[in-house]
Amino acid sequence: MATALINDDMELTEPLLWEDYSTGRKPEKHAELIKKINAKNAKFIAFGLILGFILYHGLIHLRYGNNSCKWLLSDGRYKGDMEWQPYGCMMHKYSQTDTRRCMRYLAFWGRYNQFVFIGDARIYRMYLAFLDHLTGHASRSQPVPASHNFNDTQLKLTVAFVHSPSVSDTMVHMFHIWQKAKPPPSVIVAGAAAWSVRNSNDSTKAVEEYTYNLTRLVDSMDSIVDNKGQVLWALQEPVSDEKAVETNTRIDLYN
Repeated sequence: MATALINDDMELTEPLLWEDYSTGRKPEKHAELIKKINAKNAKFIAFGLILGFILYHGLIHLRYGNNSCKWLLSDGRYKGDMEWQPYGCMMHKYSQTDTRRCMRYLAFWGRYNQFVFIGDARIYRMYLAFLDHLTGHASRSQPVPASHNFNDTQLKLTVAFVHSPSVSDTMVHMFHIWQKAKPPPSVIVAGAAAWSVRNSNDSTKAVEEYTYNLTRLVDSMDSIVDNKGQVLWALQEPVSDEKAVETNTRIDLYN
């Protein structure tokens, strides 16, 4: 706190912080700064920050499109707690109550929620994990079935699994069916690379066949997305065994 020295005649020999230019004395620098901190300047600063955020996000949308979560499964990092954080969006951890409330809200507005999982045993485990999350009950370990369905009339929800250990005619046929459906499934989760990687024997021809079979799905996927469906292709995760380097190199080729 600034003090003022007062002589015997009660005259100020040093200026106070709040003294202005009308006294003929120049106020201290921090006093000038304090005077500039007011509602008017705060509004200018807030407006500048908001304008900066608008320009920044506008440029991102122009560059990458409106979907800020397009790198959900491809680009991101693992946080300190080893939780996956994709670039461009925030991951909200839904509880069972959150998920069911969301489904109930969509059902109230006439949306019929249909989720489809198609692929190998890894996709089947995702399917079971999704059901466990919805129902709150842990599923028993069992062999992968050819197909499986779950229905919840209260939520207008259908969840289905179709076993297709490779990108085969079965998968292509199912995507053709979903392409023609009106409306198509809300979300399709697909993936089938483990079996192909395991049986490829480092064959270049096997990779080419896998690539060709994937291209057979492109038209159906595009049509489903155009009709407001979502298609998520699950990449094959790397492994950490004694042959991890060789195996992961092959996995990268298939991904």
